[in-house]
Amino acid sequence: MTLEELHLQNMESPKLQDTVIISFGRFNGIDEIHKVDAKLFEQIPKELGIYDGHEVNMDDTDGRLFAYGKNAETLFKVMKPLLNEFDFLKDADVYLKFTKDGETVSDLEFKMNHEFTI
Repeated sequence: MTLEELHLQNMESPKLQDTVIISFGRFNGIDEIHKVDAKLFEQIPKELGIYDGHEVNMDDTDGRLFAYGKNAETLFKVMKPLLNEFDFLKDADVYLKFTKDGETVSDLEFKMNHEFTI
């Protein structure tokens, strides 16, 4: 990709305001995280948002996954079936932040395994 193509892509990207953060505990090495990354990068439709990657502790004790989109609820509903494929994410904490004009209007925190419908 050339710099011009990258610039055009950034200009055309939707305005992403909402945030989805998945916080998880111990996992089985970075290869497991890379599998999650690959699924999320490939499966989240661009019109809904983007997966921005992860951060993990060096000792594999915990980490976080980050995604941004037009609507946190819609984005999470796309992500959830993909995340459920990984055992280490079953007890993860989910944080959804809803914003308007750069200001947080509401947020929601719950456990990944919680059977509640948003």
